[in-house]
Amino acid sequence: MSNYRLTDEQRSLKEAARRFAENKLRPIALETERKGEAMSREALKLMAENGYVGLDIPTEYGGLGLDIMGCAVVLEELSSVWFSASTNAMSLLTGPLLVFGTDEQKQNYLPAISSGNLLTAFALTETDAGSDASSIQTFAARDGDDWVINGRKIYITNGARADLIVLFARTDRDAPRGEGITLFLIEKGSPGFSVGQKYDMLAHTANPVAELVFDDCRVPNSCILGEPGGGVRYMQVGFSKARATYGARCAAVAQAALNYALDYMQTREQFGQPLSSFQALRFRAAELYAKIEAARQLSYHACALADAGTDDAPVAASMAKLFGSEVSTKVTEQCIQFLGGHGLDKDHPVERFYRETKLFQVGDGSSEMLSLLISRHLNKQAQAGMHARLASD
Repeated sequence: MSNYRLTDEQRSLKEAARRFAENKLRPIALETERKGEAMSREALKLMAENGYVGLDIPTEYGGLGLDIMGCAVVLEELSSVWFSASTNAMSLLTGPLLVFGTDEQKQNYLPAISSGNLLTAFALTETDAGSDASSIQTFAARDGDDWVINGRKIYITNGARADLIVLFARTDRDAPRGEGITLFLIEKGSPGFSVGQKYDMLAHTANPVAELVFDDCRVPNSCILGEPGGGVRYMQVGFSKARATYGARCAAVAQAALNYALDYMQTREQFGQPLSSFQALRFRAAELYAKIEAARQLSYHACALADAGTDDAPVAASMAKLFGSEVSTKVTEQCIQFLGGHGLDKDHPVERFYRETKLFQVGDGSSEMLSLLISRHLNKQAQAGMHARLASD
């Protein structure tokens, strides 16, 4: 029976992560966001020294070796203070690298990721390919013992700063849809690889977004991650794990916004009484709180199914990410309303929470794409004469 009640160990992890986030990470977050700067390497090293980088990386490579539920509870606490920092705590790259990487690749990269010495990026999106990963046009051609890569990737988080990039490239133009795509591990400084446009984004400026250009980029065959042509399947390994935890991260940002708004409503007076005394506002806050907890529990359930390896784990992860992102957007918007004009003031963090949440509906699987994946699951269940219900064991 899958059980998503937290164990004593997970509660201890959660409490320790909360203390670190509040005492060490929050001051850095406030200063960095105020200046609109990128998260510093020193901040990343601080996280690593305290055990908050490489959460899912085995201890033999310097990570914490946490299961997916353990990752979720830590990411939740980090996200409540600084979502951008939590992005660097568990990379999308490590999922496929742990499962499909060679021993040499793991030894070369995993310890450096865990120590905070190596920043990673996940290069999938192109002008005409993002949610539709099968449509990527970046192409890698075999040339003796090397591969020569040509193409462009857009909106790549930490793309301009990353030391290691996992790149999705087509290696067989004639392969059926969803096949013929290969993963490459590209190190910074590889010949023919450069950074193009740097995007000025609405939020998440702490993890700058950039265009990556591959112009006859030559890499050795040893850079391939897994087998040639298996890229789309390998990608799902990273996404399934990330999406299961994403709902908890979304809930964390929403909870932080609501907590701030509730504190504000205790002290802000209108018509001679605090805002918290108005029943309409209290009822609205209660409804938001219920939605946040529902998002959190759905994410925990998805993590439990993923750890158990059930067939329903991928669709549960999609549901957790979809619901969590929608809830966090609605909650932060309402918290702006609770604060009134103060909610739009950058001296208050709620406006940043509000801006950040829009990414949740777009990145790592848009709400529309997740709805499509869930609907396919529903159709398969119906065609098999089964009721749509997530497995409990």
